Amino acid sequence: MKEMKELPYTRQQKILEQLNRNDCVKIEQLAKDFNVSNMTIYRDILQLEKSGDALRVYGGVKAANKAAPGTDGETRVPHNTIPSVLKPYCDSTIEERFHRQMEEKRAIAKVAASYVKDGDVIAIDPSTTTLHMCSYLLNRKITVVTTSMSVALQLTSSKFIDVILCGGVVRKSALSIVGSLLPSVLKQIRINKCFLSSHGFTFEHGLTDMTMEECDAKKQLLNRSNEVYVLIDHTKINQYSSFVVCDVEDMTRIITDSATQKIKEKKEIMQKCIEAGCKVTYAKDRMGTG
Repeated sequence: MKEMKELPYTRQQKILEQLNRNDCVKIEQLAKDFNVSNMTIYRDILQLEKSGDALRVYGGVKAANKAAPGTDGETRVPHNTIPSVLKPYCDSTIEERFHRQMEEKRAIAKVAASYVKDGDVIAIDPSTTTLHMCSYLLNRKITVVTTSMSVALQLTSSKFIDVILCGGVVRKSALSIVGSLLPSVLKQIRINKCFLSSHGFTFEHGLTDMTMEECDAKKQLLNRSNEVYVLIDHTKINQYSSFVVCDVEDMTRIITDSATQKIKEKKEIMQKCIEAGCKVTYAKDRMGTG
């Protein structure tokens, strides 16, 4: 089964890597290196310029805040420079988040997709972990209800899947649908299984999100679902945000990566979830409890 194509964010980061090694890089050379058109590279450069990481020059691009050697020969980093990787998580785009913990997310998504059967009506939220599920679902005869524009676009290539994209207000950074129109759409649908993730999970706080709008939209999906599957990689466990999506007792199953088993405090949190009646599956070998 084919994997998703490389996202622009990845290409832009590789362009920055080249700029760190060279004073200036030509657009034609970048287009050749990445096997894309000059216009695609030009759009990447515009985005890098907008973020303050690069500057357009005639026929090419250069780093905006490239470190320069000082009088003592040591490299100086401009004191006003704030690397884009240090921007607040809540300001990150879906493309930026998509590539964090990618291997773990893919493993989790593959296991999550194995719980989907032909004939199911499933819900998929706008998280990047669930977005990785799409490539594993393309041959399933299912109906997918989603608040994610990215999920909808990925699944429209399948001749087997019916996609219901909920209406509402577009949250641009996440390409998700939020707002008061969701209940009127979802009340007409009965969902078998809901797959969702978020920014943090603890036993005490449950699954939590950083924005009220996203939190409410996720609640709308899971409230219409018979089963709730929470997909969380180990970096999100023992972290929490301001708004509660759901508590442990609302979850049918937690799917996490095998690294969770290797970190004592996170393994203990999963054990508490099992004792509370929530099943836990570890993605690497599917040998988790439940």
